[in-house]
Amino acid sequence: MKVGCLLIHGWTGSTFEMEPLVAPLEADGYVVRNIMLPGHGTTFEDFQTTGWADWEWAAEKEYEALAKEVDAVFVIGLSMGGTLALHLASKYPVAGVVPLAAPLYLYSYFPWQMKDWRIPFTPIVKHFKPIFSLGKRDDEHTQTAPWVGYDEFVSMQQLHELMKGVKKVRNEVSAITAPITVIQAPTDKSVPLGNVFLIAKKVASKEITVKLLRIEEKVTGHHVITTHIETSGKVCELVRKFVKEQVSTKL
Repeated sequence: MKVGCLLIHGWTGSTFEMEPLVAPLEADGYVVRNIMLPGHGTTFEDFQTTGWADWEWAAEKEYEALAKEVDAVFVIGLSMGGTLALHLASKYPVAGVVPLAAPLYLYSYFPWQMKDWRIPFTPIVKHFKPIFSLGKRDDEHTQTAPWVGYDEFVSMQQLHELMKGVKKVRNEVSAITAPITVIQAPTDKSVPLGNVFLIAKKVASKEITVKLLRIEEKVTGHHVITTHIETSGKVCELVRKFVKEQVSTKL
């Protein structure tokens, strides 16, 4: 049986985030596609012309193309890529899905969970201050959790697109029946930990695994677990184990 793995990076990121999984999964004999979403991997100006519909459409087209080449497809994504993986799993007969630090919501008031108190005001703020400047990551941050993407500015319109997208997928995940493994660092500062349990609660899958990976360092936001020096190897091991078990027992 020919098995494919579709890898999807996160919001403002790039294929770099998912690259640590490519060679190991290929070594296991799978056809791997590490896709770049529209507006990513080029310029920030390109990014500002895209939205959830573009990212969702691209993920669907990449899935459909891979599904024509193989007998079964696993969808694996980080952050927004994980949310897109959940979308695909709700719409297509995937063999399994692995959301990594994936949001179904970005904030909540009770309990208080949000990276920045301004996030709830994004739909309004985007009209008055469409771009926010961010400080550059220092060397220690970059060495601890390597990342490639748009990190000097935040586009409020695209953040609003992300917010609308995760809300849409939150209403779709009850249609997911495929085996699922949800992975996140409990100290993730970008995606509230409650998302892990919300995903596990809402999906209709009979096989649900939740893995929380502890991170000790105090430098980064503990979000990009696919490249983080403390979690990258463990994430790769868990993904490979999940795919291998499903292939050997179910397919």
